Amino acid sequence: MDYRRIAKELLNEHPQTIAVALARLPAEHASEIMKLLPSFIQTDLVNRIVQADQLPSMVLEEIDRLLNRLLR
Repeated sequence: MDYRRIAKELLNEHPQTIAVALARLPAEHASEIMKLLPSFIQTDLVNRIVQADQLPSMVLEEIDRLLNRLLR
């Protein structure tokens, strides 16, 4: 998996989208990607990840499509 490419692509997304995307990945992948993101956003993402399960299913489905596109 090309963690650098995924991290770079995710930076084009809203922080909430990044957080949900990371929350939906296996922990080992999410942590590798998180390490590559700028430190100023990492704390914000951790806070958002904690709240990620409160999003509507339609939003989660769209983020799943984003993840599938990035992982191809």
